Amino acid sequence: MSRFRRPSKTTIAVSILLLALATVIFLKLADDVWFREGFWWDAPVMLAVHRFSSPPLDALVMALTTTGGRLLPLIFIGTAVVLWKKERPTELVALTVSVVGSFAVNMVLKWLFARPRPAVFPPLTVETTYSFPSGHAMMAMAFYGLLAVFLWEYRRRGAAILSAGWVAVIAFSRIYLGVHYPSDVLGALAVGLFWLIVVAWGHRSFRNQAYVALQIFRE
Repeated sequence: MSRFRRPSKTTIAVSILLLALATVIFLKLADDVWFREGFWWDAPVMLAVHRFSSPPLDALVMALTTTGGRLLPLIFIGTAVVLWKKERPTELVALTVSVVGSFAVNMVLKWLFARPRPAVFPPLTVETTYSFPSGHAMMAMAFYGLLAVFLWEYRRRGAAILSAGWVAVIAFSRIYLGVHYPSDVLGALAVGLFWLIVVAWGHRSFRNQAYVALQIFRE
């Protein structure tokens, strides 16, 4: 069991600020998507990214994006095994809640907003679900984002930065492939960040309460 640590005032303030920022961004995007107002910057950003397209880069990006999609369950299972062997049950539960919850929320939001996929240029892969918000970006935030939080807490700073950066890689890949508007990705990152903070604080609270209960039991 990890040593009991109270969150610093800075940590609390930053968390509240990020929650508020994520909420404002998502609600603003959701409002425009709901009323089909569109975003003037969606198509220009997609076209600007598409200019860098080439067969080798296309193949690389298509491989990278699978780490936020069909390969993610395998990566999750591998991570779960490592956490179990290292006796990190609370982290394993939190990661499971984060991923499963993010998937469920994303499905509901896609159905609610029913935004068609972009047709700015021929997409490099076929997607059949709705567009807003991006499922890959949300799942990446839920998994790699929370993993980055845990790695940072255990002072694996390099691995934490890499894990956090991977969220951006997957988010970018969805725009590059032409399957999501930038606003889809930004909305997904916003709601994903909100969910990530909720799960991270829930985990911290449970872990600290468990630590206190264990100390009382030992006494």
